[in-house]
Amino acid sequence: MPAPDRAMRALPRPSSFALAVLVALVGLGAFWGHAFRSAHGFFPAPLDDVYIHFDFARSLATGHGLAWVPGNGYSSGETAPLYAVVLALGHLVGFHGVWLGLWAALVATASVASLVLSVRRLVTPTPRRWVPWVAPLLVLACPLALWTLASGMEVALHAAVLGHALVALEAASGRPSRREGRTREAAQWRLGGLAGLLVLLRPESVVLAPLFATAAARAVGPRSALRAAARVGLAPASLLAAWLATNRALTGDPRAAGAQLKLLSSNPYLSEVDRARAFAENLVTFAIRVLRGELGAVPALAWALPVLVLAALASRERRAVAATCVAGALAWTLLASWNGNAAFHNFRYYAPPLLLVHVAAALGVEALSRARAGGALAALALLAVIGEGAARLPAQLDHFRRCVANVRDQQVEVGLRIAARTSPEARVLVGDAGAIPYVSRRAALDALGLGGYRGMPFARAAVHGEAAVVELIERLPEGERPTHLALYPNWFAAITSRFGRESFRVTIEDNVVCGGPTKVVYDADWSTLGAAPDVSSPRVLDEVDVADVISEGEHGYVSPAPNGGWTTLDVLSDARGAPRFDGGRILPEGTRATFVVRAEVPEAAEIVVRTDAGSGEARLVGPRGAVTLDLEPPRDGRWRAGRAKLGPLARGDVVAIEATRGTFRHHHVWVVAEANAFRP
Repeated sequence: MPAPDRAMRALPRPSSFALAVLVALVGLGAFWGHAFRSAHGFFPAPLDDVYIHFDFARSLATGHGLAWVPGNGYSSGETAPLYAVVLALGHLVGFHGVWLGLWAALVATASVASLVLSVRRLVTPTPRRWVPWVAPLLVLACPLALWTLASGMEVALHAAVLGHALVALEAASGRPSRREGRTREAAQWRLGGLAGLLVLLRPESVVLAPLFATAAARAVGPRSALRAAARVGLAPASLLAAWLATNRALTGDPRAAGAQLKLLSSNPYLSEVDRARAFAENLVTFAIRVLRGELGAVPALAWALPVLVLAALASRERRAVAATCVAGALAWTLLASWNGNAAFHNFRYYAPPLLLVHVAAALGVEALSRARAGGALAALALLAVIGEGAARLPAQLDHFRRCVANVRDQQVEVGLRIAARTSPEARVLVGDAGAIPYVSRRAALDALGLGGYRGMPFARAAVHGEAAVVELIERLPEGERPTHLALYPNWFAAITSRFGRESFRVTIEDNVVCGGPTKVVYDADWSTLGAAPDVSSPRVLDEVDVADVISEGEHGYVSPAPNGGWTTLDVLSDARGAPRFDGGRILPEGTRATFVVRAEVPEAAEIVVRTDAGSGEARLVGPRGAVTLDLEPPRDGRWRAGRAKLGPLARGDVVAIEATRGTFRHHHVWVVAEANAFRP
């Protein structure tokens, strides 16, 4: 066996750095160049989410902290705060507007080059001179992952930090460090710090920290294993705890807005069986459409990647890092599949595990090349993986171009037109929190809650439906309510039809990534909204605004979801004949919703429930029995009230509304001091 090439132990020389940058530019530039014309002068972003990062970066650079839009306050919607910081640095040095996309491209290029160099370090020393120059190319041999690396999202920077973390893992778990004086303990601290940075770049990275800690602990003596694990786990655990605490303090919910909106566990209308089914469907879709299509594009070459990964796992020198890569890929895939959006956006949530598998394959090239006559097999397998990726590349390039065209011709175009047609004081309600506010430079409110607004729970409301979103808008002062709507009618049918007057629309053909082919901009009309609380009267002892998640939370409201409790909204005439919006919930026959009374209710008090003309019948159930709601006669176009005496009630008593005949819709509940003293 040839002697190891000692030159390969050195840090990357300028020539290797230049080559890594060239490799990164070739890989990423293939996507950017192919989509350049479709972007019409903007960064070729295939996802509107890229502009969400740009929004946060601009706010941060202009002194507004982690706010999506200046003036909206802190938002937990930035799932990669470290990436926002890096982009903000570009804004500070002059990359403004469309030029921030160039900065993102520079960051992506440097990041991918860094990953290539990290893999080069991982496969050295080696007896084969060609391995450090060729094996790192495997991380770019997965076109789907390369699509995401070129997208302008945080994944490229995450990949760079991940590469450094794997180098630190190697030093902490087995082979000695290449730098003189660096001890294994120092490598453990470094690995922990990098694991913390990974969490700040992708929240799914929490699954990697325990694996890093376990690998580091296994490599030391029994008395120091716990300390080794603690050194690795301290930084990610501390940063995650600080992040959750900040979210809780500033928004009232420790979860990030994205988790509140996208995780299967956040959808109140999914049963446990539904969640399990959706989780399984995400996994199966990933296995069929990605593993078979992306990693098995050429069936005759499908053997190569598994062989290389197994070779790395079989190697004593490479096993610790390779096993961590494989275990991390599996754990990440399982966690990502709990995201309801996992199968969308070209499977971007699965890009990191695909990269981990390809890093393990690169280690397998080196391990296999060490065996007698193994160099030829290693080279053949490496070429097979690269050839398989090359076969899939044209389809990914074309998909990238089509997505870029969609985002530019719809989202960016709407932003440009809003900037040209509205006053600087305009405020826009959007359902895509990316390009529209960034390009238009207008104040905005995100109906899905990713942008956040002064601590109000829009993300939590969004999963309950349009009625819950409008209920929160009703809580805003009139001067802060959106003046325009930029929404998909197919996503927001109720809001656009009840509160908007169409101004213009932008329709694209060949839609592959946007929420709909047509984005419509409306002039907003919130005149049917009132102020919260709905009625200010000394006779009102308590009030539950149904479908308002704040009011429901204050009253411990529990709906029969997932088998009921769906939200609904309407605009009908109130007792004074004025058109009045109210959101509510639907109770199928035989189901009930409960709330907690927050006032002392005397025996003479009356509970008034607002419903509509087509609603069924219901009764109230309290600690002392049940009373049927006495409903007013239905009148088309008007709200009607149901009344019942259920007192006396003590503060903290639980009252149930139970649908007894037909479907019952309840929009508001008041507890009033005396019977017939209040007309809603």
